[in-house]
Amino acid sequence: MGVCRESTALTRTPSFIGSWLLCTFVLSGFAGLVYQSIWSQYLGVFLGHSAHAQSLVLMLFMGGMAVGAWWASRRSDALRWPLLAYAVIELVIGLLGLAFDGLYQAVVGWVYGHGLPVLSGTAGIGLRWLAAAALVLPQCVLLGATFPLMSAGYLRVAPTAQGQVLAGLYFSNSIGAAVGALASTYLLLPAVGLPGTVMVAGALNIAVAVLVLPVARAERPLPVLAPMAAPVAAAPAAGPASHGVLAILCIALLTGATSFVYEITWVRMLSLALGTTLHSFELMLAAFIAGIAFGGLWLRHRADRMVHPLRVAGWVQVLMGLAALASMFVYAQAFEWVGWLMSVIVRSADGYGLYSVASAAIAVAVMFPAAFFAGMTLPLLTLALLRQGRGERAIGQVYAFNTVGAIVGVLAAVHVLMPLLGLKHALLLAAVVDLGLGLWLLWPQPDPAAAATRNVLPPRRGVPAMVVAASLCVVGVVTAVGWVRFDPLVLSSSVYRHGGARLHEDAKMLFFRDGQTATVSVFESDRGAGPVRSIATNGKVDAGLTATLDQLPSGDESTMVLLGALPLAAHPAPQRVGVIGFGSGLTTHTLLGDARVKQVETVEIEPMMVRGARLFGERVERAFHDPRSRIVIDDAKAHFAASAQRYDVIVSEPSNPWVGGTGSLFSDEFYAFLPSRLNEGGVFVQWLQLYEITPELVTSVLDGLLAHFVDARAYLANDADLIIVASPKGPLPPLNGALFEGAELRHELARVGVHSLADLQDTLAMGDAALRAYVPLYPSPRHSDFRPVLTLKSPVARFEQAFVSDIESMMTAPWPLVRSWGGPEPRLPPAGQGSQLSLQVLDRRVRAQALLQRLQDGSALPGAGGDAALADALRSLGQQCELDTTPLESAGLVFALAAETVPFLPPEQRTALWSTPAWLGCPPTHPTVRDALGLVSAAAEDDPARVLAQGQRLLAGADGAGLLADARSGYYVFGALQHAALAAGDTATARALADTHWDSLGMDARASGRLRLLTYMAALGATGSATAEAAAGTEN
Repeated sequence: MGVCRESTALTRTPSFIGSWLLCTFVLSGFAGLVYQSIWSQYLGVFLGHSAHAQSLVLMLFMGGMAVGAWWASRRSDALRWPLLAYAVIELVIGLLGLAFDGLYQAVVGWVYGHGLPVLSGTAGIGLRWLAAAALVLPQCVLLGATFPLMSAGYLRVAPTAQGQVLAGLYFSNSIGAAVGALASTYLLLPAVGLPGTVMVAGALNIAVAVLVLPVARAERPLPVLAPMAAPVAAAPAAGPASHGVLAILCIALLTGATSFVYEITWVRMLSLALGTTLHSFELMLAAFIAGIAFGGLWLRHRADRMVHPLRVAGWVQVLMGLAALASMFVYAQAFEWVGWLMSVIVRSADGYGLYSVASAAIAVAVMFPAAFFAGMTLPLLTLALLRQGRGERAIGQVYAFNTVGAIVGVLAAVHVLMPLLGLKHALLLAAVVDLGLGLWLLWPQPDPAAAATRNVLPPRRGVPAMVVAASLCVVGVVTAVGWVRFDPLVLSSSVYRHGGARLHEDAKMLFFRDGQTATVSVFESDRGAGPVRSIATNGKVDAGLTATLDQLPSGDESTMVLLGALPLAAHPAPQRVGVIGFGSGLTTHTLLGDARVKQVETVEIEPMMVRGARLFGERVERAFHDPRSRIVIDDAKAHFAASAQRYDVIVSEPSNPWVGGTGSLFSDEFYAFLPSRLNEGGVFVQWLQLYEITPELVTSVLDGLLAHFVDARAYLANDADLIIVASPKGPLPPLNGALFEGAELRHELARVGVHSLADLQDTLAMGDAALRAYVPLYPSPRHSDFRPVLTLKSPVARFEQAFVSDIESMMTAPWPLVRSWGGPEPRLPPAGQGSQLSLQVLDRRVRAQALLQRLQDGSALPGAGGDAALADALRSLGQQCELDTTPLESAGLVFALAAETVPFLPPEQRTALWSTPAWLGCPPTHPTVRDALGLVSAAAEDDPARVLAQGQRLLAGADGAGLLADARSGYYVFGALQHAALAAGDTATARALADTHWDSLGMDARASGRLRLLTYMAALGATGSATAEAAAGTEN
């Protein structure tokens, strides 16, 4: 019994209670940062990601916390049990956190379903902001009250250790927040999505309340904190005698502002070196908060021994400003470090983990020193006010002013400093403010004691310290201004993608501006084919155009021209068009080349992007000067949601999905919303890159898009750029040639290789049924705003340099897959037509022509490639009637050349080559050779029934097992049978073939994406595809 009483007494000692409170406050900080991160994503979905939207979201967060802190400062003196009040507030925060996702869905559903249909324009925007405030403001106010209340409660337990308490709590809360930043992105978000993550935070708040409640109830009410005297110094110490309360609060405000200017500019700076991804942002945020945390930890056991906390705060401000200046020197080396990392780390998922750790180390090197000193300012300023007798209300007042300063800092950095001064000078100005605050706090003060004993002017103390500090400030500023240079050719190098720490030596920077949401650059380089101008955001090139029309077009040009041309050909009367993402402006320029178009509204989130694109001059002239062009600076989702306009065509060409903020433009929710913005018969066009992405991530996007659009087709502008054209209601009409009626647009299309409607049709890669069948081949969760698979995984794919080759391989398959889903018959371009699109299928047609001539008359034409030797061998054996000598080898030659000719020759040519072969001296008699030629002849004539008969007889013959075992022959024969079964709608035969022969194929054949797709589609048949389309139509 005595032991129990002793244990109970121990648990009530100030030391134990303090440690208990510090540990629980770590959890509170963890949950608080999770809220900040997840709420930003929730409200980004609802309000958009424009600079103004992000700023207003921050104002809700920080403003609510400032109100909560101010409220706590006014009430804490009157509270007898501040820890009990703290526990109750944590409980309420937790309950609201558990209910947040449900409340969000209900509120947003009501706004979109009932509010916005009757309100538009400013009223609609106001409604959305009121709804957002209602969702997060209550919790923000409560979160702002937690630090002052916890501090007040802890100080009553340990009234003689004010500095230790404040610094300890600051450390605990901040280190929890740093861990929360990493855990939310790397652990919680991938595992449970936004709803689960915010519920975890709510559960933690409830756990904190439960942990604090026994301590709060066990403690008797203690008297309100009395003023604490400063430690007695052995000798007079230099330092300010007294500063007014308002002055100290203003210092708290200004240092809060400068700290956030640092954070915003550092994040932008490091994004240029590390990449603009959610992962890199959270690593930077964690590094910054960790610096603040350890600054509080260093101060914890020292603050109470400080005679003049304001004098210490002065030195801290000076050192923080100097550390911020020093961060410029460190940052200037970051690109070389990243370049070295990219050269030594293996491009794999594990390598990406190592790259993330190294990125965190770089972020720490840049941000930690100044953040370390920033972590001391708030406790020191609060301690100074407590010693002046301000009581507990000083805690909330300092916290509130510091939070308001954070708002000022972010608004100033985003909307004023970075756009007007650039990154370097924005950081420099913030550092100068900190240096000035430090010097003001260190300014020598009169000695009142000396003045009272002598009839002379009182001497000023601290002059030597002031001289040293001022000298350091001058040296630091002069050095930073004179020696540090942020080279635009380095900042725009995209080192995090390619490993080069500087653009090519011949590159010339034409435009470089730090915008509100990104740093935009336009540069010109010449790699031997003439000058090419490129526009980049945060180093990532978004478009590149040749400087003049006399040069051969760049790869990007064909993509942007086709993004405009395909919807013009897919819609019979495209009068009103919306474009998401300005880029170079070439897509908008192309759309305006059609006289049928009455207006093109292009929505771009970054104003500097539009300014930079003006340097493309006449190449994008219509985008800027055509009266039908309207450029809107806004977040695309927010703009379309607030607008009552509907469009005949919407073209979405944002940046790559790994770029922060763009993932929502590829989400299931976005695709569910878009049909409501299209007129009857409207068409939606989506660009998606096939580089730096995996098949699973492509299907995570396709799955969402196809769920809300009844019919879709996939086109390729080149091997790396996929263009999806989709209709939300009813089938897509065939492409029409009305866009070729205008001479100017016709010339621009011809320049990239689109001379006629037939050229446009040649870009078809997959039809609707194929796209729907492609999705289950690479299973992935559907990308959603609330489960952002693409946002989380695409940075890894970028690092791995992944590439999706499956889709273009459909166009070059050994069987005419594209014709199966509505593609055109092969044709030869007219003589003297000029340039053609950079597509492998067009090159394969040229090669097929060369092989045709080689087989028929032995002509040595260019373009036959390595298959020329195969053609010579088959021709020789056929003419000498020796095909029966080695039947397996002869069949292999037939199948190899059939794969290179049948899908790529016009009907009359492939029939002549394989049904009435001039190269065959006498008919073969061996069953294997005879059936092989019969199968290929049937394929050339598009006779699926005969293909099935010949192919099954071939596999049932004596050499069937040998053919399947041969990598090339087995691949071709099995695919030809599945293609014939698909064409005939014979699902039973397709399944039987797969059950019988699939395991006999070689490993490469079974891994082939196009063969797997063909087998899957043949097993589904027409009924399976129709069912998929019907399901999509029903869901829509």
